[in-house]
Amino acid sequence: MRNYFLAHRHLFLWLGILSLLLLTLATQRNHNTGSDPRGILLVSQVLVQEGAVKLDSLGEPLLQGYGYVVYRKNGHFYHVFPLGSALLAAPAVAIANAAGIDMRQHEHSMQMILVAFCAIGIILLHYRMARIDLGRTESLGMAALGWFGTSYASTLGTAFWSHDPAVLFASLAIYLALRKRRFAGEAALIGACLFLAYLCRPTLALLAPALLLFLLSKNWKIAAGAALALGLLLAAFVLWSFHEFGQPLPDYYLPKRLEGSHFPTALYGNLFSPARGLLVYTPFLLLPILFLPLLLWKQKKHLPLLILTLLWPLLHYLAVSRFPHWWGGYSYGPRLMVDVLPGLLLGIFPCLALLKKRKKMRTPILAFMVVLGAFSIFVHTCQGLYNVYTAQWNAAPDIDKYPEFLFDWRFPQFLNSKRRQRERMRRFYQQSLPPCKARCAIAYDAPHAGFDGFYGLEDGMRWSEGTAARLSFKLEDASKLSGLLSLQAGFLDYQRLTIYLNGTLVFKGAYHGGERDIRIQAPNLLRTGLNRLDFALPDAHAPGTADPRILGMAFRHLAID
Repeated sequence: MRNYFLAHRHLFLWLGILSLLLLTLATQRNHNTGSDPRGILLVSQVLVQEGAVKLDSLGEPLLQGYGYVVYRKNGHFYHVFPLGSALLAAPAVAIANAAGIDMRQHEHSMQMILVAFCAIGIILLHYRMARIDLGRTESLGMAALGWFGTSYASTLGTAFWSHDPAVLFASLAIYLALRKRRFAGEAALIGACLFLAYLCRPTLALLAPALLLFLLSKNWKIAAGAALALGLLLAAFVLWSFHEFGQPLPDYYLPKRLEGSHFPTALYGNLFSPARGLLVYTPFLLLPILFLPLLLWKQKKHLPLLILTLLWPLLHYLAVSRFPHWWGGYSYGPRLMVDVLPGLLLGIFPCLALLKKRKKMRTPILAFMVVLGAFSIFVHTCQGLYNVYTAQWNAAPDIDKYPEFLFDWRFPQFLNSKRRQRERMRRFYQQSLPPCKARCAIAYDAPHAGFDGFYGLEDGMRWSEGTAARLSFKLEDASKLSGLLSLQAGFLDYQRLTIYLNGTLVFKGAYHGGERDIRIQAPNLLRTGLNRLDFALPDAHAPGTADPRILGMAFRHLAID
């Protein structure tokens, strides 16, 4: 049995890696299918059924529910994000439609199926790239570390982002350029892969000149053929854009996205921020950045690799640092740097191969890699996929309104927890909430109150999110108030409600749905300064419709006398 295992150990290692991959995709808790990727498969479905990217046929009432991911242009509705992922997903969506599966109801599940296919493809391609320099076991280890220890896991593994197919085709283009055995049509395939990567993520336009320059140093005929194929596809895309939008490129592809005014801040943040720093979240990437130029200098035949492993990532880093929204909104870690991971990971493989010949350097550097790799797996897989408080970190406080928290080392995103999140919000409210000067009235949309554990604003209310919610407010002088609280709220079906004021139980009751006016006597419990009301709703549940939210109480108004 032992001999059989040893003889087939690489097969068992492959099965273990792929099983672990599928297990994490199936059991993770931090899905992002409802953020930027939402609606992309709706575009795929319209492409399959109507051959168009306009979403008009779906009707404005439905499209309004998709929020910011749908916009109106020239009197028509479109998805705001790149078209490539919708185009590439269309065959899978066509099969799903033929089986009676509609993306309006089943987009989340379909996204995660597509994520699994992209993930397997990316791991296989990274393994093949590693095999150029390393043995089978080392290549398997690096392919696994490349996924579980980087933003591949914590970003690509959470939804069918435009990054997923973009990284897949960028990796395929790089692998085809690296492999020594040539085949007919290779140049056209490389050009097509470069175009598809760009179609999914416009920033991957920077890969094309880098890869073509690398190819030029190896085989000018392949480089010329790839450039020709890429040029023809780009010309066709421009013609289509003029036909569809009346402009050379769709809005998302235009260079106006490079108009950021915080370039120095972004340069620092994209590498060293405790929320977005590449070298904070994936520190083992220091190996190629620090050692590759030195090691390859003595192996000058490998110097062209620096174009892909350092020059391309550097240009990408400078470009995304020009974005006005350089932190990528509600993200985890360095999401906007994920597109250049194929190049950065590629730089590790020759480093490890060259270290085999340098025994004095090998042991300390490999130990360094093991420690940093383990830390990166903890950050991206354990925390990024399973710790729900790393996702809450973005929303409370809203990172798009308060980007200064990207640099708060007291509360790094990857270490967030329930206790740390509450302390973080307490400090935030202590500093930012304006105090009530007399009788305090807090409406559902009050700017002088903090709503934690609530969904967004609706018509006259905001629903609690899950089984616990908190309302924070400040009082200028609590001694002027009697301590009478009047809460106006609505309830979904049967709900038990427990309320704590500053940690003290002040109310316990149960309601069979409907609107209620709840009066609470809490003398001597109000404080000058920050106060908090905690609501416990153990019976909160989904409303019995297609709405996936967990609802309990609809907060309307609170008066404090």
